[in-house]
Formats: sequence, structure tokens, C-alpha cells
Amino acid sequence: MAPPGAGSGRFRRVAAFFHRHPVLLLLGFTPGIPEYLSGSTAVWPLVLAPGGFFLFLGLNLALYGPGVLLLREAWVRRGRSWAALLLYGTAYALLEEGTALSTLFNPHASVVGTLGSYGRFGGVNLVWTIGVVGVHVLYSVGIPILLLGLALPETRGRSMLTHRQIVLAVLVYGADITLLSLSTSARWSFEPAWVVGAVILAALLWLVAWQLPSGTLEPPRERPTYGPRVFFLAGLAVFPLLIVIPGVGEAAHAPALVAGVVQLLVAALLFVAVRRTIGRRSNEPQLIALALGATLPLVASGLLSQLFLPLVLGIDVVYALFFYAIWQKYRPEPTPAGPPAAVVAA
Repeated sequence: MAPPGAGSGRFRRVAAFFHRHPVLLLLGFTPGIPEYLSGSTAVWPLVLAPGGFFLFLGLNLALYGPGVLLLREAWVRRGRSWAALLLYGTAYALLEEGTALSTLFNPHASVVGTLGSYGRFGGVNLVWTIGVVGVHVLYSVGIPILLLGLALPETRGRSMLTHRQIVLAVLVYGADITLLSLSTSARWSFEPAWVVGAVILAALLWLVAWQLPSGTLEPPRERPTYGPRVFFLAGLAVFPLLIVIPGVGEAAHAPALVAGVVQLLVAALLFVAVRRTIGRRSNEPQLIALALGATLPLVASGLLSQLFLPLVLGIDVVYALFFYAIWQKYRPEPTPAGPPAAVVAA
């Protein structure tokens, strides 16, 4: 995974380290991408409030890390499929946002903003829920697992946890969710039935995903239909759509139900288009371009929100170097400019 010219230097040593410790690489991607790259959890407290920074780092690692490790383990052991990953990712989002943080139900949560009133039905921030579930499926689960497989191909389809480590991950995950849930419930009055319902629905989704046949919803074509640029643009459209559609609906005073349906429809159409054209084999350049396009808006958002002390630039540089390394590894061979010259017999 080292780019050309790195030789036996720092890149090669870093790559060797993560080949020995793939779990640590996955823990770098999540919570790294959804929290720190995006600015959802700020990096500047590392200097101005280091105690708070490391407290949130521990909570994020204990929430994202075990959750995604357990999810990936189930996905690998029961047969990998796009459908199962979608269901596991949705279950993860329900546990984090519905149980640990309660943003699905709390209309006054700071991250929810005006979507605590626009699109709220039956005690649920429905429009917010649609968007945040999509964010977690893609940025907390899908892209981290994808990037792990691209960086360390030997991990594809391979279990990374022993039985004892699975038990430990469950205990850490459960303790962190409980701690965060108690902390959240102390700040607002909530209906316990909502939280219990989120847990039950997450469990049902997990069971359905566990029973799905391997290969469900896999791409129908053997090889990609388009080059990496098309998938880069498709990825680039994802995050703005998740943000823009609810905002436009609210500004236009459109019914929240309409905004929610449009959001789901656009997400479904984009998913179907990518699935039909990405291919099952020889698609690494397209996958890299898709992941890069999808995460660049997060990079911009995280940087803009922390310009007064842009420590996040350090994470941005590391992320850019990572993409450079895997692109050098998988980039497609250049095609000849024209037909080969004819060989004239002497």
C-alpha cells in the first residue's frame, strides 16, 4: 500500500504495521471518517482542551469500533452481500442514534437542528432519521470496510476476531451504549418505548441480514460499465443530497413527508445505478473513486468548521496520502492512444 518512491522508508513501515494489525486500521477509518474527518467531533480540543478530546476519543472508539467489528464479523461469517451490509448498517445506526444518542427522538438535540420540528412524526425525527441512517450505512460502516479490503486485500472475506474477542467487543459496545444512553436521558425527558423499539428493530434487522443468502443484491455485471470518473461524480453527489433535500423541502415549506420520500427515492436510484454498473470484478479503481468522491465533502465540511484552529488538516493529509497509496496500487493501466502500427514483413 506504499506509493512509488516510498521504498523502505516510512510508508513501507506503516504498511507493514497495519498488515500485522488490520483491526487498528479499521479503527482508524471509523470513527475517523464519520467523526473526525467530518468535524462532527472537533480536533482542536486536542490543544485547547486535551482532557475533553481524549474523553470523546475513548467514547467514539468504544462506540464505533466494536460495533463495526462485530458487524463486519457477522457479514464475513454469514456470506458477504450488499443487502446484508445495508441491513447491518441500518441496525448499527439505530443503536447509535436511537439508543446511545437519542437523536432519532430528541427534537432539541443540537445536531438535529430544525429537523427536530420539520419532519417529526409520532415522537420520531423522521426526516433526520432517513438522512442519519444513510450517513452511518455509508460513512460509519460501508466505506471503512471497503477501504480496509482495498488497503489489505488479505483481509477480504477473512474473520479478524476470535470468540473471546467477540465477547469482549460485545461487552465494550454494550457498556458504551448504556453509558451514553444514561448521559443523554439525563438531559431530556424521553419515552423509554422509543429506545426499546430502536433496539428491537435493530435486532430484527440483524436477524434478517444473518439469514440472507450470500450474494444478495450483488452487482449483476462481471466488470464495471464506466470508468472511475463517473463513480467519483456519483460519490460526490451523495453527501450534498443527504443535506440539501431536507433543507430545500423546509425552505420551500413542502410537506416533510414529501421531502422524506424524495430523499429515499434519490438514495435508492443512486444505489441502483451504482450497483448495476460497478461490476463484481476488476472494479478497484471505480471503488476508490466512489469512496473518494463520497468523502471529499466531509473533508471540506470538517475543515470549514474548524478554520480558526485547523488541526484537522493533519488528518486530511494522512487521508490524502492513503488514497494516493491505494490509487497507485490499483490504478488502471493507460490505454494506447491508437491502433498498434502494422508490422511489415521484410
